[in-house]
Amino acid sequence: MARTRKNKQWMRHAVVLFTLQLALLLASCSGTLAQGMQAQRAYGRGLDRFNARDYEGAIPHFLRALELEPSLEEAGAYLAWSYYHAGNYAEATRHFRQAIARQPTWEGLYDGLGWSRYQMGRYNLALDAFREALALDPRYRDAAVGFAYSLFELGRYAEALPHLERLTREGEGNMLKSAAADLEEVRSRLAWTLFYLGEYEKAREQFTKSLASRPDWSGLHNGLGWTYLRLGDRARARASFQRALQLQPNHADAKEGLAQAGQ
Repeated sequence: MARTRKNKQWMRHAVVLFTLQLALLLASCSGTLAQGMQAQRAYGRGLDRFNARDYEGAIPHFLRALELEPSLEEAGAYLAWSYYHAGNYAEATRHFRQAIARQPTWEGLYDGLGWSRYQMGRYNLALDAFREALALDPRYRDAAVGFAYSLFELGRYAEALPHLERLTREGEGNMLKSAAADLEEVRSRLAWTLFYLGEYEKAREQFTKSLASRPDWSGLHNGLGWTYLRLGDRARARASFQRALQLQPNHADAKEGLAQAGQ
């Protein structure tokens, strides 16, 4: 009888202990589930702000989502891009690097890191990041543009030239909407690259093509003016510099060019 009572007491204790453990487990699961739902809601609010181009407004929501759910990788990526579009390139760089540590095969993160470094004038480091993005996806146009621009900014014009030529051909062929959208920006770099390499006739052709689409861009008129100056056509150079100054009266480079062309 004594042994039976002890067995019954042991079983009661076991049942109580199991019940407590189950309750704690359920509470933990419930808390985790609720926290995950809160993280998703915060992420959704951040995404709404991001899509509305309210990047400053998106940042606290993405931060909250990551606080609740650190493994929410999409929130980390959007947070980094939000800092980038808000103009805080140092924070963008930091968050892109954090995101890359968690997702080292996500090419878009390297692209974002590259542009953040580019905006801070760290062109060699930007080049490294764009190279990583292109190693993961050789057809990633945005990274290819960043790679070519970084070479340009570093004065490595001969290396930049084939990349800019290819990107311009893609834009002219309208292979991608993004290719057409940034065509004149790319062509402008191509024109200046040809200018710096002494290919003045080719540079003139590219500046002229860009001006057909962007006649209000003072920098293109300025570039065309310098090209005409190098080709020995002072009259057309003066006209180009004057047009550049009509669009942007304080354009120092155009003022210098006009002085050299002779007013």
